[in-house]
This record gives sequence, C-alpha cells and structure tokens, in this order.
Amino acid sequence: MKEIFTKTHFTNRIIWILLAWFALYEIVDSILVLYTGSLLRRSVPNQSDGLAFVLEYYTPLIASCLFFVILCLIVKKNRFLLDAIKPARERKNMKMLGIGLLLGFLTNFFCILCALIHGDIKLYLDFSASQIPLMIFALVSVFFQSTSEELWCRCFLYERINVHYPLWVAIVINGSLFGLMHLANPGISALALADLIVCGLSYSLLRWYSGSIWTCFGIHTMWNFTQNFLFGLPNSGLVSEASVFHLDAATGISNWIYSYEFGVEGGVPAVFIDLLLVAVILWCARRDGRLGELLESRESKGDMLVMKKNETPVVEFPEQ
Repeated sequence: MKEIFTKTHFTNRIIWILLAWFALYEIVDSILVLYTGSLLRRSVPNQSDGLAFVLEYYTPLIASCLFFVILCLIVKKNRFLLDAIKPARERKNMKMLGIGLLLGFLTNFFCILCALIHGDIKLYLDFSASQIPLMIFALVSVFFQSTSEELWCRCFLYERINVHYPLWVAIVINGSLFGLMHLANPGISALALADLIVCGLSYSLLRWYSGSIWTCFGIHTMWNFTQNFLFGLPNSGLVSEASVFHLDAATGISNWIYSYEFGVEGGVPAVFIDLLLVAVILWCARRDGRLGELLESRESKGDMLVMKKNETPVVEFPEQ
C-alpha cells in the first residue's frame, strides 16, 4: 500500500497546497458566494438599506462555510480538518469562542478610542429598538463571514502546511495571505496592508496557543461587528448602512491613527494592538515552555497523517 500523506507526494508540498487554496477559495468559493448573494437579494423583498448591505457582504459567506465542510467530507485527505472545528470537544471551543469575542471587542474598541481621543472621528447615537432584529441578523451573518476566512486560512492553510512543515511556516504563510486577500478592498493602503498581515499572524498565533480555532472565529467576528455595526465605521473599506452609532459626516480624517476610507485598520493603533497580541502570546508561550512547538510539524511530533488505499486518515491531536 502506498502512503499518500508523505512529504514527497506532490499534493503535500507547499506550492500545491497554495494552488489548491487559490483555486478552491479565490475562484470556486468566490463564485458560490456571488451566486448565493444574488439569490438572497432576489429572494428578500422590500429590503432596507441596512438589510441589503448585510445580504450583499456578509450573509452569502454561509455558502463558503458549507462548501468548506462539504469539501472536507468528500476529500478524504482533508477530512481531518473537521476535527479542528468540532464545537463540542470538552466544551473547550465554546469557552474559547467567548474569549475570542471579548478580545475582538477590546482590540477594536481600543483603536476606535484612539481615533476619538485624537479627534479624527465624531460619533452620534442613532438607534431604536426596531433595529434589534437587524443587529442580531447582522451578528450571525458577520460570524459566517469571519468564520469563512478563518476556515480557509487558520484551518485549511494552517493545518495542511503544518502536517509536514514547521508550525512557524504555516503561521507566516497563512498570515501573509490573509493580508494579501484584502488588496482589492476599497481604500487599502500600505499601512492597512501591513496591519492586516500582522493581524493574520496574531490570529494564527492565537489559534496555536489557545488550541482552538474558535478563538479566531470569535475575535474576527467581534472585530468586524464592533467596527461596522456598533460604531458604523468602515470595515476594511466597507461601510455599513445600519449601526448603533454613526459617523458624523462632517468628520473623519485620514492620518496615522485613522483612515477615512479604510477604517481603524488603516492606522498605527491597529498595528500596535496586533503586535501587542503577538508579543503577549509569545511571552506566555515562552513562560509555558512552548516556543519549541513553533519549530515542529505534526509529522515530527508523531501526529503524522497516514492514509492508505480504502482507508480514512486518522490524526491524534495532543492535549493542549
């Protein structure tokens, strides 16, 4: 029987993994999301501006999440990826989701607070109880949008590369690609791109140190929701039509703290808070004696995936 989960097999080399990721995520997945978005907009009559925005940019990403799961079920070699996202594993993932949601709010609020104190933006409250259902729907939709990006970066790239390559390689590659994914967003700048790459690295380290991708689901979801729907600011260049707070149209200054076109992600505070997250995680890992894990692959740790003819791959995850 020939082992196909060996490094020499071409499908396990980084270049093949990247090509597969690009074809599946950037091409096939994007087409599915566009079709789903078009279908949703045609199916929901009398849309408000806020609902139309959510249906266009966030809700369709549920198709991406479903596509990822179906792909893993169909392709035996990727089936082990599902183990990383099972929500009921010792209830740990739900705890990590909560921690991630808190981190997402705190990190984004810090950046917004810097812009407020510096006088770059002025916000006013314009919210009614009638908007609560839309905000709940928006939160769920943002969860699917954020989860989609995490599945393809912090699960597919992260896990597949780490099977035979050191963890730091998986972290650097998926973190960098996470930033580059946003190059087509409106208002992108060199500073915003740098922040998104650092953000991708910090989320990857958080994925490793916490032992749960649900931490990344949480921090990514609440960062986007806080920025776009709580405070009404651009989220990577996308401006929501519905939010609890609204940006005063006469304000909004682009400088080193805040980008009028891109949002707080285009400012130095965002880079600082993401670098701080990286530093804290690495410090905690050093304290716990875990830095050596960054040099290991699953193969080197004895967690090598082996799949022979007519067999399903099995991987045992070490206790975190």
